[in-house]
Amino acid sequence: MSACHNKSFSVFLPALLFLFPYIFKTFAEELQIRYAADMAHLPAGAQIAAMGDVGVVLPQRASSVIWNPASVSFAKHVELSAEIADIYHGLSRQGCFALRMPQGQIASSIVYAPFLSGNIPFFDSLPSTYEESLNDISLRSDGVPKGYFQNNQHQMILTMGKMLSLKMPTPPGSGLPRPLNISAGLSLKGYWQTMNPEGRKYMGVGVNADLGVMASIGLDYDLSKKVTNRNIVLGIAVRDFLPAEIIWVHSPLGYREKIRYSHYYGISYVDKSGDLGGNWTFALALDKQYTTSLRLGLEAEFWNIAVFRAGLSGKIPTLGAGVHYKRYYMDYAFRFDKIDFSFFRMTLGVLF
Repeated sequence: MSACHNKSFSVFLPALLFLFPYIFKTFAEELQIRYAADMAHLPAGAQIAAMGDVGVVLPQRASSVIWNPASVSFAKHVELSAEIADIYHGLSRQGCFALRMPQGQIASSIVYAPFLSGNIPFFDSLPSTYEESLNDISLRSDGVPKGYFQNNQHQMILTMGKMLSLKMPTPPGSGLPRPLNISAGLSLKGYWQTMNPEGRKYMGVGVNADLGVMASIGLDYDLSKKVTNRNIVLGIAVRDFLPAEIIWVHSPLGYREKIRYSHYYGISYVDKSGDLGGNWTFALALDKQYTTSLRLGLEAEFWNIAVFRAGLSGKIPTLGAGVHYKRYYMDYAFRFDKIDFSFFRMTLGVLF
């Protein structure tokens, strides 16, 4: 690594770590819940969605930057991916289109993630109290929607990250030094959201940012294959840490919504030695937004082609599978979401 790279990283990483305590202190108060689907925290990336949303320690895909900006620096090739999902039994649709570009130990990416709500019933708001509606049937809603509207949301994410590669010292005669890779990343995000109740269009806009750090610790090194067979990956990310709001354009009340920050912590163990009959990844993560949730993920790869996945995102079981051949891959995820089952989430990707 050049002296210039070392110098820039030595400034970037301490500044990033310095911000974490400030973030937690500044945003300790409770903030408002965003309207409808909080799309900043919807699952994205079929691999991660199938593994219980443990994306804070899964840097393999271009869409991983949604979960942890530091993952961008783990890319070895330019990667382009596209994802389409029918969620909640086709009630809504979601997409994720990602491009990741490594340039030495500095990498960047751009992600566009739309969420299309589908038709939402619109009901009358009757001018009565609960007691009045009990006494007068005309003041009760008949349960028939007055119409339908859509609540479509979009986010654009620009990410930059840098990797620092080190070697952990080992006792003489114990083997080669174990690799230690530390990455730090920053994502800048733009939100926009449109609704059209009763034919009137409303638009909400806002910006925010994410910070992340990820470290990969090699536990051994295979001299014949020249690869590290076993790794521990640690990750931490703070999402939406700026004191920003969603501003609703044309709102008669000047309505604004505060965006709540969240933080994620995770650890994973990756074993590619073949001693377990394949390549295995075990991951655990905690996230705190409104409450603290535990996330678990498991991935098993056989013959270096077929992949099977399972996980638990809070109380939601997740399943998935995938295949990859040379520079192409395809991932699929199925989720037992609370609203309804999400049967279809597919990602196609290519490495250049």
